[in-house]
This record gives sequence, structure tokens and C-alpha cells, in this order.
Amino acid sequence: MSYKAIVNATQVKFSASHFLKEPFQCSKLHGHNYYVSVEVEAPLDENYFVVDFIELKEKIKTIAETLDHRVLIPKLSRDLTISETLESIEVVTNTNKRYVFPKTDVKLLPLPETTSELLAKYVHDKLKEIYSDKKITVKLEESKSTTAVYKGD
Repeated sequence: MSYKAIVNATQVKFSASHFLKEPFQCSKLHGHNYYVSVEVEAPLDENYFVVDFIELKEKIKTIAETLDHRVLIPKLSRDLTISETLESIEVVTNTNKRYVFPKTDVKLLPLPETTSELLAKYVHDKLKEIYSDKKITVKLEESKSTTAVYKGD
């Protein structure tokens, strides 16, 4: 038997900008207010908790804070050339768009793209490092009508 603890999207959010290689409209630099929901499923522990809600919420917020008010760049993309200096990060796309950002404004992510689906998996994987024995589902809402979900083991 297992139980589920849920932290709702209204509690944790981050704002970030990014661009995708396609579709064309999304290839332009744009941003979202992302809302994060997390479900943790497991048997109850010795204190009859799946997980401590306060602790879980803080862990999610800590992950979200690393993404908040940043330009999200997928450093594993085959479509980008990324170069760094002490102060800046330059990104050149395969369509020859060139962006130069202050290094402090960028979060380089170990992803091939910064889609909501992959960002949901990124948050999941960070939580799984903490709660390795629990089943975790992450929902990442990028608008009121669009949500990406990653459900791990």
C-alpha cells in the first residue's frame, strides 16, 4: 500500500526565459511563469508521513530558485554553440542568431532543449537525488492551459 503527498503549483513558481529551436514562434527569446507541482508516493514512514510537507516544499523552492529570473540555456543542445568568458555567455544558434548574456543571468542546464517536458524531468531528477526511495511525479505548468508531466519510477 502506498500513499501520496502533493505540493500544489500555487505554492512554488519560477520565472525564466528561453528559446526553442522549433516551432518558429518559440524560437524567439520569450519567457514563462512556471508553476511546479510535485507528487511523492511511498509507504508511510515511522512518523506516518510519506514525506514532510514543509521539507518537500523547501526542497522544491530551492531547486526553483536556481532557475528563477534566469535565461535557461540547454548546454547539451546540438543546435547551439556556447562560449563563456569570465563575465558573459555567448550563444549562437544553428540559424546564426547570436545572444550574449551576463553570466549571472544564465542557468546552463544539462539538457538537449529547455522544453517544459525536459524541465519537469530536471526538477524530478533533482528531487530524486534527495528522495531516492520514493516515486516522484513533477508537473510543470507554463500557462493556464499547458502543463508538462514527468513521472519517474
